[in-house]
Amino acid sequence: MPPVANAIKIMRDFRRNSKKGYLSRYARLVTERSSWITHWQDLADHILPRRIRVLFDGGKRNSGQKLNQKIINGHAKQCLKILSSGMMSGISSPARPWFRLRIANDDVMKTDKVRQWLHDVENVMRHVMSGSNVYSVLQMTYRDLAAFGISAMCLEEDDQDVIRAYSFPIGSFAVQNNHRLEVDTIYHEKFMTVGQIASAWGLDNASDKLKKLWERNEHDQPIRILHVIEPNEEMIPGAAGRAGMKYRSVWLEYDGGPIDGKPLYEDNGFHEFPAMVPRWDLNAEDTYGDCPGMDALGDIRALQQLERRKLQAVDKIITPPMVGPTALANKHKSQLAGDITYNDTTSGSQKYEPAYQIDPKIVYMDELIGKHQERISKAFYNDLFMMLASMDQAQPITAREVDEKHEEKMLQLGPVLERVHDELLTRLIDRLFEILVRKSEPLWKMGMPGIIPAPPDELQGVDLKVEFISILAQAQKLLGTIAVERLVAFVGSNVAVFPEAADKIDIDAVIDDYAEMLGTNPKLVREGEALQAVRDERAKQQQMAAMGAMAKPLADASGAARTLDEADAGQPGQLDALMGALQAA
Repeated sequence: MPPVANAIKIMRDFRRNSKKGYLSRYARLVTERSSWITHWQDLADHILPRRIRVLFDGGKRNSGQKLNQKIINGHAKQCLKILSSGMMSGISSPARPWFRLRIANDDVMKTDKVRQWLHDVENVMRHVMSGSNVYSVLQMTYRDLAAFGISAMCLEEDDQDVIRAYSFPIGSFAVQNNHRLEVDTIYHEKFMTVGQIASAWGLDNASDKLKKLWERNEHDQPIRILHVIEPNEEMIPGAAGRAGMKYRSVWLEYDGGPIDGKPLYEDNGFHEFPAMVPRWDLNAEDTYGDCPGMDALGDIRALQQLERRKLQAVDKIITPPMVGPTALANKHKSQLAGDITYNDTTSGSQKYEPAYQIDPKIVYMDELIGKHQERISKAFYNDLFMMLASMDQAQPITAREVDEKHEEKMLQLGPVLERVHDELLTRLIDRLFEILVRKSEPLWKMGMPGIIPAPPDELQGVDLKVEFISILAQAQKLLGTIAVERLVAFVGSNVAVFPEAADKIDIDAVIDDYAEMLGTNPKLVREGEALQAVRDERAKQQQMAAMGAMAKPLADASGAARTLDEADAGQPGQLDALMGALQAA
């Protein structure tokens, strides 16, 4: 074995056979993440105080202490709610279809059997997600993504609900990219009780400390656990169990046991990377991303300061600092409404009065606060999600103006939407589909229906792809319908003068593209044999109508002849007169 390959093997064996290797890599990941922790903590202090959980830095489980000491004006948190709710309803709403399955081969895609199978699988997938906790975790994922620039959730198989999703608080995980700048490694810290650990994996590899806690019946004592999910470099394709898994899954008791000891537990692993780690915006090869929360942080801080100063000004107006004669030093003094302070004014104007007169411009402060709130709202895209609601109802607005405003806002959110599709939702759908296939295959082999139906023969060896048809995804596509409409309208306006202009338009392609942009149900647009049958029937009817039109003059002539032939024999002069007229001519 070459020296380099041998060194790599030794390193892999070292990490696999002892927790020291895993902890060593985790330390490197934490070091890379360290510059972001203070930034996330600042964001959490001003927006989401309870969402950050940095366990290695003294974070506590189920802490009930006050964490919102820096928040006076909660406008930023409200803006974050609008953004995360808008993303939830606009990208992956549980109330309407937001994705569909497709294949690249258009000819196969147009067959009724394939289209029906894809439709049935989509319905099952939506039903499974609705019956699990996926949508509640997605809501938290969007919120963390907008507030901190990165979020993480994990989708695992579940015996009760088919799938189960788990959200990782910011600061509790560290990730690493592969050579394609996709996250393929995640180290996640969490707390588990002694009882949970014993129930899940037993205590064979547990530390002496954990075993003693168990023996003393301290089963509710929290223990710090590190879960490792990373590529399995020694995977054997097609092998059963752990050896055939693409990703390794290892659980470590972080604080106890010998550093060179075995992991607490190593399960079979995963066929697909189970974690979805979307980033809002990335700079080149960075692992952690930028976000609206970071963009608005300066205004959020200034807003808290302005609110603090405004409250101080109001406080001085209501209860100003007072001055008075020394005679009042040991006497009753009051600023309560309706109360009296007695003072003898024997030497000049000795009054109990404000030390100085202040007249802070509260109105100007409110205006300044409003400007900061407006900038925060724009940073969180509230003007996009509240566009129609925030329009001036007194001023009439045309549908064209609505389209133009909508197009402008959607262009701003476009790059983020693409990243959410790529790093979160596509991985989520792919992972769910593979889980459903694995749970259904044993039943297919026995000739029984699985959770999803067996695929038709046309799909053997064909890769499926995910197409998103959510409100925001369709809004992106709708921008293209404007160009199609303008083209058709332009050609239509010139056909009267230049009839050959109609030859430039392939109306079938226009309808297909337009339906695609609108996200129309494929069943509503005829394809293939069904379309040809309708057109053949129409052509047949048109041909019959044309033949009928041609036969009418002949029928009229034949009818006239019969009328003449059937004329009354007692009046031969009618036929004779006609024949005579023809001969004279």
